[in-house]
Parts: sequence; C-alpha cells; structure tokens
Amino acid sequence: MTLFEMYQLIELILNKDYSGNTITPERFSQLIKVVNIDKFKKKFGLPEEYQPGRPVPREYVEITLKNADDLRVFKATPLMNTPCPAGLLPFPADYAHRDEIYYNDTVTIDGVATVMPRPVEVLRESQLSARRGNYTTRPTFKYPVGVMRNSGIQIYPTTITAVDFTYWRWPVTPVFAYIQEEGYITYDAANSTEFEWPIDEHTSLARMILEYLGINLREAEILQYANTKIQQGI
Repeated sequence: MTLFEMYQLIELILNKDYSGNTITPERFSQLIKVVNIDKFKKKFGLPEEYQPGRPVPREYVEITLKNADDLRVFKATPLMNTPCPAGLLPFPADYAHRDEIYYNDTVTIDGVATVMPRPVEVLRESQLSARRGNYTTRPTFKYPVGVMRNSGIQIYPTTITAVDFTYWRWPVTPVFAYIQEEGYITYDAANSTEFEWPIDEHTSLARMILEYLGINLREAEILQYANTKIQQGI
C-alpha cells in the first residue's frame, strides 16, 4: 500500500469508535521514519531478545526464506575490487552491516596465473592480537583477516590494496508529502518516498505505528491490539 493508504488505514482504525482520535500528517511523517528503522533492526536481530543460554534473537538476517526476501532489497550492489589504502576498507555512506569480504589472491597453477578468492575473517581486537603475534596463524594473503575500526575495516596483511565487499545498506527514509486543503489533505505522490519493504510487511508497519500511537494516546485498546498482532507475527 502507499503511504497515503497506510495513513487512511490507521485513521480508520483509530476512529472506529468515533472517539475523535486522529493522527496528524506531521506525526505520521515522524512515525514512518521510526518504524522503518525499527523493522530493519528487528529483521537483523534484536539484541534485546538475547537470553541466558540462548544468545540469538527469535529472528535474524536470512534465518528463513521470508526473512531473506524481506531484506534482499537492502543488500547493496557488491563493490568489486574496492581500493583499500594501507589495508583500510572504508565504509560506504549507506553502510549498515557487513556481509562478506574477499581478497582475490593470484596464484600460479600449472604455470597459469589463477585468481583464488580468499574470505577475509573479521575478528575482535583481542583475537587479532593473538593471530598477529603467532607465526603459524598470522594473517597472510591466503588467510587474510580484518577488524572493525571507526572509519572502516582494517585488513591484514596491510599490503592488501583491494577487496570485493558485499554489505547491507540502510533503508531509504520514507517521505510523506501532502498538500493541505480546506479541512483535509491530498497526497503528493510525486514528492513522496514510499517504503521499500515488501507489500506483505506493510500491515506490520501499520501495527507498529499503532503501537506507538497507543502509548502516546494512552489508548489501552489500541496498544493491546497492536502488541497482540505484532507478537503473533501478523
């Protein structure tokens, strides 16, 4: 559904008892940005769901075919042969989460130069120190490693000058554009930016908005309705 159709749906639900509760276009514009990121975070795995003895959330990236399909639009086009000055792979502007990094090592097989993709293992700082300090496990072109830094991913050996990089980007920020008329609004589709999520996730986004509205309006019935549907995965 379009953002305007979602807006109308939420107004319909809020006013089903003619109580006068409405959502202003300004508030709707704010909430669609919030739930857009909330949905992205949930699909990748909520750390709040970690439990003792169960260090994984109920849902995380590519756990199911549905999850993989929902997130596929956010998998950025692979960056091939990306320059790494001094071994540093910079983060793209829309970077959210890393996927895979490969170094294309060239080896000679039967006298023929052959490219062998080598996965870059991303480590924690403590693991990196242990690897670099051990002659038998130190990073090499055959077994490269990386570590997360503020400006990018530092790859070792630092003489690696280019890698192939796949990552997940942030969702595009939705924009609800409208024209204020006498007592009502009309949708400005040309200047709006729709959700990138699959259509079967739109009702879930609407219920997430209702959850926020239920808290804000102190409407227990709305909040309970939204929470129940979200917990049911509907």
